[in-house]
Amino acid sequence: MKSTAIVSQKGGVGKTTLALNLSYSLANLGYKTLLVDTDPQGAIGHSLSGRDPGGGLRSIIDSGEDPRSLILTTRLPEFSILPVGQVPAAGSHAFCSLLEDGLCLQHLFDTVRRDYDVIVVDTPSGFTGATLGALRACDTALSPLQAEPIALRTLPQLLSAIGSIRESGAGAHLIGLAICMLQQRNEDSLGVAEEMWQRLPADLVFETTIPRDAVALSASAAGVPLGLLSRVRPPALSLVFDQLALEVVPRIGLQTRQDDGPLSLFA
Repeated sequence: MKSTAIVSQKGGVGKTTLALNLSYSLANLGYKTLLVDTDPQGAIGHSLSGRDPGGGLRSIIDSGEDPRSLILTTRLPEFSILPVGQVPAAGSHAFCSLLEDGLCLQHLFDTVRRDYDVIVVDTPSGFTGATLGALRACDTALSPLQAEPIALRTLPQLLSAIGSIRESGAGAHLIGLAICMLQQRNEDSLGVAEEMWQRLPADLVFETTIPRDAVALSASAAGVPLGLLSRVRPPALSLVFDQLALEVVPRIGLQTRQDDGPLSLFA
């Protein structure tokens, strides 16, 4: 089983959208995928189309409940979600502090290890509390990098946080940055993306870029991944996350599906 944390210093960059849709795309590829929400604001929980998030991760911490009894299954058999549960605003800091050493998440991973191929962890913005815990517990990390001028200024904080954790001999290594909210017809947005491509190592930036698209807001409002937004045909943006998933698979160490390969044109 592999695990990866979706992290970002800055909020509002599409981190939860990335976590939800990347998880769904990995499941669509046939990998048994668990999405874990560690954000006390419960962004993933708000995306459950009215489903009661139940006790979630908070109950595991508070009462030691078996994680398997709190995981929500979806219409896609390979895709499951562990919401954060109900965390009062006044208790958010204390909740995140309990996750900071990574031990709770590591126990969760060990408990469900045989049930999943990959665990994706959505985290709060910033490099404290639950985010540090996810970086300590997970094998790998990836980060959305918004195609706006301020984005590059937050990158040193990301690299510093991951570096300091790895100095202890454990923790996630960064597998890549996903350029998101790209506006190809906006010179400033495209300029930021081009600067990332020029200044950063080629293997640090995913080839797949995620455009700014209002359909992501529609999917969020409907409480579904992009792939489930339409009964007839999923929006084009969902295919972007499918492409990103194909890049992520080898970087997190998942084995390519045995049945993958070209099909004959003729039956």
